[in-house]
Amino acid sequence: MNTTGTPGVFHGRLASLALRFTAKCFPVCLGPRRRALGGSTIDDSTSHAVSIRRGAYLSPYDRAVYMIERLLRLPSISTYLYPILIDENIGSTGQYKDPTVPLKTLFDHGYTLNILLNELESPFVSTINLYERVDEPGYQKHQAKLFWRGCVDAGLALPEVLDRLGEAEWVSGRGGFDLALVTVVGIIDILQERGRLGSPDPRYIKPRSIYPAARAAHGAPRHLVLAAELAQTEVAYMQDLEQLAGFAKRVRAQLDCDGSDVDTVVIFGHVDQLLALHSKFSMRVQYLAGMPADQQFFDSIYDDLLGEFDVYSSFCASREHAQRAYAAALPILKQINCGGLDPVFDVTSLFMRPVQRLAQYPILFQSIVDALCDSCSSLSLEDKSKRILVIKSMYRAMRHSKRILSRANEATREAINQVNCTSFFDRIDSSLASDLSEQAVGRLMTSGKVSAKSTRDYEELEAYLFTGSLVLCKAVDPAQSSRSSMFRRTLSSLHMTIKASSMHTKLEDRRRSGSSVSSSTLHTRSPTPDDCAGECPTPARTNCEFQLPTINTNDSPPLISPPTKLLSSYASLVSLRDKPSPIIRFTSSVDVTISESECHGQSKSRLTRLCAREQYPTGAISQISQVHELNGTVRLTIQIMMANGSEKMLVFRRLTQETAAIWVRMLKRTVPLVPVEDENAAQNAYHCLHVNPRFSKAVLGRSIAV
Repeated sequence: MNTTGTPGVFHGRLASLALRFTAKCFPVCLGPRRRALGGSTIDDSTSHAVSIRRGAYLSPYDRAVYMIERLLRLPSISTYLYPILIDENIGSTGQYKDPTVPLKTLFDHGYTLNILLNELESPFVSTINLYERVDEPGYQKHQAKLFWRGCVDAGLALPEVLDRLGEAEWVSGRGGFDLALVTVVGIIDILQERGRLGSPDPRYIKPRSIYPAARAAHGAPRHLVLAAELAQTEVAYMQDLEQLAGFAKRVRAQLDCDGSDVDTVVIFGHVDQLLALHSKFSMRVQYLAGMPADQQFFDSIYDDLLGEFDVYSSFCASREHAQRAYAAALPILKQINCGGLDPVFDVTSLFMRPVQRLAQYPILFQSIVDALCDSCSSLSLEDKSKRILVIKSMYRAMRHSKRILSRANEATREAINQVNCTSFFDRIDSSLASDLSEQAVGRLMTSGKVSAKSTRDYEELEAYLFTGSLVLCKAVDPAQSSRSSMFRRTLSSLHMTIKASSMHTKLEDRRRSGSSVSSSTLHTRSPTPDDCAGECPTPARTNCEFQLPTINTNDSPPLISPPTKLLSSYASLVSLRDKPSPIIRFTSSVDVTISESECHGQSKSRLTRLCAREQYPTGAISQISQVHELNGTVRLTIQIMMANGSEKMLVFRRLTQETAAIWVRMLKRTVPLVPVEDENAAQNAYHCLHVNPRFSKAVLGRSIAV
C-alpha cells in the first residue's frame, strides 16, 4: 500500500499538519490556536475579559460526535466503526451515553489505526502489514507501536511519543487517547483536503440520533429551554477551563526552561483536575439536555463523580493563596506568550469561573424543577407519573449540587479560620497567652468585627468563637499607643527640667543674699509678659538642655506658631499640652526624636494588637435569640449562665443576615441548641429562639428533651 506520490507537495502538507498537530498537543510552543475542522477555521484565542469571543468552539462531546461522523465517511474505517457504534448503543445500560466509548474501542484495535495511516499513501510511511504477528498475544500492542512509529516517520507525531509506548497507563489512559484523537484529526484533515472523504452511507444510523445535541427551538417548553441553557453554559465553562489549562501549560513549560522559582503548583495546582472532571461531566450534561423531557434524569450525571467533585473544596480553600501567589508572579507571567489571553484581566477572571459555576448549578436545577412543576397541570395521568420521576431526579441533582457547594464553602471557611486563628494568637496580648492558648480555647469556628454590648455600651469589637470559648477583643494600635505614651513621658520630663532649672536659679539668688531656703520657695511662679519686658533669652542660651517642639500635622498649618519670647515658660508648655498634636518632634533629644516617615513605617510594620475584653466558655451559653430589625439588620442575643449562678447577656447588633446565619450555625455546632416555639415566635416570623437543653429549666421553667 506504499504508493508513490509527489514528495514536494506531500511534504509541505505534512509540515502544515505537523504545525497543526503541535499547536493542538503542545500549545505551550505557539500562540492562539487555529485548527481546521470540516473546512471551517476555528479560532481558540480570546480577547479582553469583558468580551470573550466564543466563536466556533467545539466541546469534548461535540468533538467526539463530529469525529465519528467524519470517520464514517471513510469506507475503510466505517466497516469497522459502525458495528462498534451500534454495539455500544445497544449494550449501554446507563442513563447517558458517552461518544468517546466507541472511539476508544476503535483505537484499541491497533490495526484500524494502521488502515487509516495507510490511507495517506505516503512515501514517508512504510507499508504496515496488518496481519503481522496476528497469532501472537501481543498483537494489538504491536499494531499500536507500528502506528506511532509510522506517525513519527510521517511527521504526524513527535519522537518523544515513542519513549512513552512502554507506559501501559499512558497508552490505555486518557493521555494516550487524547493524543491519538488529535493525531487522527490531523490525518482526516489531510484526507479531506485530498477529497478522500465520501458521503455517509444512507443505511447507517446518524451519530446525532444516538448522541443528540441540546437545541431548544423557538416556542419550546420552558423546562427544555432551561435544560439547553444548562448545556450551553457548561460548554462555555469547558472553553474557559481549557483556556486556563492551556495558559498553565505554557507557563509551566516556559518557567521550567528559564529555571524560575515561581511555584506553579500553588497557582495552577487544581486546574488540570477540574478540566479532567468536566471533560466527563460536560458530556453527560450535553447528552441528557438533548434527550426528551421525560428522559432527562439529571441525577445520573453525578454517578461515580461525587468523589471527584472534592477538587472544588481544595480549589476554593486555596484560591486566595493562589491568587496572591499569582499576583506576586505577575511581572514574570506578563513576559510569557499567553496565547491571546491578558494575564491581568482574562486570567484573573478565569480563576473566578469555577467558583461562579459551582454556585450556578443549584440555581439552574431549581429553575428546571419549577418549570417542570408548572407544566404538569396540562398533562395526562400517565404523563404526570413520568414527569414526577423526572422532577424527583432533578431534586436529587439539585441536592447533589448544593452538597458540593456546601462542602466547598466549608473548606473555604476552614481555610480562612486557620489564617484568622494564627493571626489571633499573634496579635493577642502576651500576658493572656497562657489563658488563651490554642489547647484551652479549641478550634476556631468563626470570627469577625461586631458591634457588641455586655455590661458596657456598644463597642466595635472583634469576636472569636472557638469550640471552647467565646472571646471579645478590642483592637489596639501599638503605634498610636506608643506615640501617646511617649508624648506624655516627654512632657513630664520637660516639666521636671523646667522646675529643676527654675529652682536652681532661685537657690543661687538666695545664696548670694544670704537668706535661707524654705519649702515654699521650691514652687516656682510662671513668668508673665511683664517679667520679660526686656531681652528674654532664647532656649539655646538658657540652662534648659532642650529645644521646644515643632508641630508637624502632615503639611497642614501649625497649630501653634513658635513664640519669639517666653520659649522656656511653663505657661507655654501648659498651652501646648492642651492642643491636639498628632506628631511631635524634639530635635535635641535623641531618645525621643521620631520623624514622620518613621511613624508611618512603624504603624505599617506593626500588627494591630488585641486586648481581650470578655471571655466566656461556650458550654455556659444557655440560649441565643435572633431578631430581624426594621433596618434590614439582625440582632443576635447570647445568654450565658456563669458558674457562680449569675447571668450574662451579650448582644450583637447591625449584623447582616448572612453573617448572623453563619454565627447561629457555628454556635449550634459548638453548643447543643434546640429551637423553641413560643408565643412571640408565632406572632413574629422574624424572631428565632434556641435554648441549650442543659439550661432549659432555668430559662423556660421546663426541661426540653433532645
